[in-house]
Amino acid sequence: MRLRLVPSFALGLVATLPLAAQARPRPEAPPAVDVAGELDDFVNTDLIGAASKRMQDVASAPADVVVIRSSDLAALGYRTLGDALGGVLGFRTNEDHGYQGMASAGMYILGDQNTRILVLLDGHALNSPAEVGSSKVGEDFGLPLELVDHIEVVRGPASSLYGSNAFLALVNVVSKAAEGSEKHSTQGALTAGTGGLAELWAQQRLTLGGVTASLMVSGFQRRGQAREFPELQDTALPADADREERESAYLYVKGADWSFAGSAISRTQRLASGPYEAIPGENGTFYRNRRLSGDFKWEPQAGDVHWLVRLFGDRNEFGDSFLKDGGAGTTFIQADRDPDRSLGAEVQGRMALGTRFTLTFGSEQQFHRFNGAYFDPDPAAQVQTDVAYTTGNTYLEGNWEPDAHWNLVGGVQRADWRPTRVRNTVGGVGQDGELSSFSRYTPRFTLIWKPGGHDVVKFIFGQGFRSPTIFERYYTDEVSQLPNPAMKPEVITSEQVSWTRKWSRAWRTHLAASNFSMEDAIIPAVLPGDLIQYQNGLAHWQGKAVELEASWRRAATEASFGAGYYHWTSQGQTLPNVSRFNGLAKVIHRLETWSLAGEARYTSGRENTETGTQVPANWTLRGSLRRELEFGWAQLTVEDATNSRRRDLVSSEYDPVTWMAGDGRSARLTLGARF
Repeated sequence: MRLRLVPSFALGLVATLPLAAQARPRPEAPPAVDVAGELDDFVNTDLIGAASKRMQDVASAPADVVVIRSSDLAALGYRTLGDALGGVLGFRTNEDHGYQGMASAGMYILGDQNTRILVLLDGHALNSPAEVGSSKVGEDFGLPLELVDHIEVVRGPASSLYGSNAFLALVNVVSKAAEGSEKHSTQGALTAGTGGLAELWAQQRLTLGGVTASLMVSGFQRRGQAREFPELQDTALPADADREERESAYLYVKGADWSFAGSAISRTQRLASGPYEAIPGENGTFYRNRRLSGDFKWEPQAGDVHWLVRLFGDRNEFGDSFLKDGGAGTTFIQADRDPDRSLGAEVQGRMALGTRFTLTFGSEQQFHRFNGAYFDPDPAAQVQTDVAYTTGNTYLEGNWEPDAHWNLVGGVQRADWRPTRVRNTVGGVGQDGELSSFSRYTPRFTLIWKPGGHDVVKFIFGQGFRSPTIFERYYTDEVSQLPNPAMKPEVITSEQVSWTRKWSRAWRTHLAASNFSMEDAIIPAVLPGDLIQYQNGLAHWQGKAVELEASWRRAATEASFGAGYYHWTSQGQTLPNVSRFNGLAKVIHRLETWSLAGEARYTSGRENTETGTQVPANWTLRGSLRRELEFGWAQLTVEDATNSRRRDLVSSEYDPVTWMAGDGRSARLTLGARF
């Protein structure tokens, strides 16, 4: 489906909805809000699987966990995963109109494409090994949030079970298809909004012989906005140069003790700002991401052991194109194409030893092949990077509950990274690279104390690591960048204390304090001759976070508030782009078939100490009105209602541009149908 055909196709779908409603029996009107049930749901804890790779309630999970429920996702009108995560205290998006970056614990490292946050969809990792290791939280996520049952957010490192990238946080998105919570056989929605935004998705669910299959297809486009960059001293750049497009599909098939999930996505973002010395405002400059994935799970029970067997594979491809000035009125294109193909398997066992001890153990192995290519009009400047490598992740975790008031959880993971082939070809001349492997052990220990029916106190010690990306470790053009195959992973150690208190059926508070210490940080170093090489150990980062959150519910109205303080330093200097203070407030009022929701986010000012650029503090307001209809729903959402246009700092590839403004006030209308 070509994206420019989405609006006409969508209008055709909307036009058929009244006919479809007449052809089928009209379902009963949605029931009014069950206030008593909502209160019970508020008091009881949610079940999650991300913290220990097994289902457990939030109070017993050995981590500081936040659960975002589908009802809140729908009421607040979030469109992207990044928008939803931005509604969690300590998280915020960082927009450079190339990727939707995500800060955690107040920090976002400029230029990082979310490599330090591991994102899972129904347990399948979405972080792309293709060159930069990025996770997907913007349009490159691909699944409409209307089809999400809940989102599990683990604050702090989780590498003791998940390996690389579970560094600052772990996010597991659980679809309604996987959870079995989808009640409708056919549904779809059309969204239209300012900036030329148009999205259409449709889902079909079938059940046959105890097997349920759900297929979703989606298309999205955004014309963008005419943009101005003061550093370029130019007129406004055309809106089409900021255009974004995406097509995606997701298939989930579930049997009695097995499931299969497959996804496909292609996303293209044009880059109006002209990074890497490209000509600003030209359509020939863009990023493109493509992904194909499949994940088969079998969960048999053999005696006292519950087994999980996974077979999975991915094809991730990152590509870009930069239109540049060749002088004398000529132009030329430089481009990258970086595909990574992988196959993997995981075997996990879980068993109860007596009534108070649970043991989880497992091993995951992946086999990768990366073939990157850099294209330049000058044959001598063309580069190919060919890397074959394997990754291993073996883990063990025990959970001991001596009585109803105490939990002790301890675990350790061994990670291995082993290259079997490294070859760089520059200007047609190939050279084999060094085969340097590494392995490391990553522990986690948690003590949980439940002194009564109203309090949960957690003491958490954990570590996380991030392996160097292919680009950081092996890429070289022998002119501007040199490889460093001996690099080690960067490591973070955290100590966290949290206290959750249920004061009454209406009030709940959560207080958490965290200390982070990061070693072997991977950052670019400038060598003689202005050559760039990524290296370890040039900086030691220290971070502290204190967060206070409160939730309140009375009848059909619920509200939550949060405030956080964050401080990150390196050698006594504040790290760039750290937001010292974050604030958050949400209010949702539900009345029969209506819901009215509002959200306010506060981000304090940030500074890039390397360039001396500062951006001011900002309040961003969101409002959403939703109506459940007899055969669907309608929703109007307004973002940045006060047109504050938050400014975000950007990394050096956008030089001379140092910051970018948000889209400002925008509105969108969604019409959905269910049968």
